[in-house]
Amino acid sequence: MFDSGFLELLIVGIITLMVVGPERLPGVAAKAGRMIGKMKAFIATTREDIEKELRADELQNMLVKQKEEISELRDMMQSTKDDVSKQMHEASDQVSSSMDEAKASIDNKKQ
Repeated sequence: MFDSGFLELLIVGIITLMVVGPERLPGVAAKAGRMIGKMKAFIATTREDIEKELRADELQNMLVKQKEEISELRDMMQSTKDDVSKQMHEASDQVSSSMDEAKASIDNKKQ
């Protein structure tokens, strides 16, 4: 906040003593202390709220990134599944054609 040294505080205290007077100085000091305490509490609360919002934004960004990564993984899995399925059909077709050729060869030998 403010950077004030001992000399500045002493000058403010002397001026306050002259303006307010010695009989009202303790009451004014107590009110000033309460006001400063309230300001510090307000600032601390505001800071905490801002930090919570920033953390919430960070968490939302992380969730978005994770959703994107999951979507990419799903696409990769689907692509792999399609490739395997295609290879299985090709292998099945090859086995069927080999079986047909073998049957035809056996039928030709029988005749």
